[in-house]
Amino acid sequence: MRPSSVPLSDLRAGKEAGLNFYMSKYGSSLRFFAYSIVKDKGAAEEIVSDSFYKLWKGRERTKTEVNVRAFLYLSTRNACYDYVDLQVNKIKHDPDALEHLIQPDQDLEAQIIYNELVNQISIELEKLPETQAKVFRMSYLEGLDTQEICDVLHTTPNTVYFAKSKAIQALKEIFKEKNLKYYSLFLFFMLNK
Repeated sequence: MRPSSVPLSDLRAGKEAGLNFYMSKYGSSLRFFAYSIVKDKGAAEEIVSDSFYKLWKGRERTKTEVNVRAFLYLSTRNACYDYVDLQVNKIKHDPDALEHLIQPDQDLEAQIIYNELVNQISIELEKLPETQAKVFRMSYLEGLDTQEICDVLHTTPNTVYFAKSKAIQALKEIFKEKNLKYYSLFLFFMLNK
């Protein structure tokens, strides 16, 4: 693994390797973060790409890793809110259409922690058997109910319950071994779903 100062130095020096490092490190969690606000995958990806472009344009002003992370999240959040405002203005006449666009304002750091946890869960899901990972993802990350999962996977409710249970147990063990902080956050995540 590279020392943390190398990607920052590369970024500041205008080397694409520095930008690629941060895109790899934060891209997935930023896209999830943006999607949680705008509810549009294409828009979320575009907003995150624009945030990385802004980071690249202002790379000389970055001083620390914390600055990079904060800049990316703030830039993404602000662009998402601008996007939502634009959508609200487009559909102002339909109050029911606004429900899915407006979310209660949460503490940015809490949103960042939540998104990084979801990113960690997604990484760990890649290590599970395919059915378990799919069922967990569809249930907890996409919000599908058991019948919807059965319809998509062409399976039975018992298979879904079994796969979900096995996935939860495997993830609990993984996070317990990794770090007590991640284990606690994972349990909190599971309780709030």
